[in-house]
Amino acid sequence: MRTLPLIALLVTAPPALANPWNLIEAIEYKETETETSWSVAKIIPDDLRAMADSFEITGYYVPVEAQAYVSSFLLVPDPADCPFCGENGYGPSLEVKMKRAVPDMPEATKITLRGTLHIDNSPETYRAVYVTEGVLID
Repeated sequence: MRTLPLIALLVTAPPALANPWNLIEAIEYKETETETSWSVAKIIPDDLRAMADSFEITGYYVPVEAQAYVSSFLLVPDPADCPFCGENGYGPSLEVKMKRAVPDMPEATKITLRGTLHIDNSPETYRAVYVTEGVLID
């Protein structure tokens, strides 16, 4: 009887199955400050970049303006991460611009949306990613 060597394979989840919030939190920032300037470099995980064209995320709605119909808002992974009202301090948040305005909803409503993820490489802001063309799917 012939035996074959056992080969261990490392299997990683495809980007579509990775938790987007974990990937957003894994973004690294490196500040550079001189007497006359300040900048920030951002290192975006490759798995997050791979999600850009068909980005789907679940989070909690945070309005930025009081309107009957909203086309832009923030999404946070936990209601306590609300930058305006949370108790955990400032946690991760994601700027969202919808494809079409949707009726306003109660703050901290759990929603799932799909859209295009954009990388912001500007050295003048900590904003690293944001979503456009958002569509509610749940």
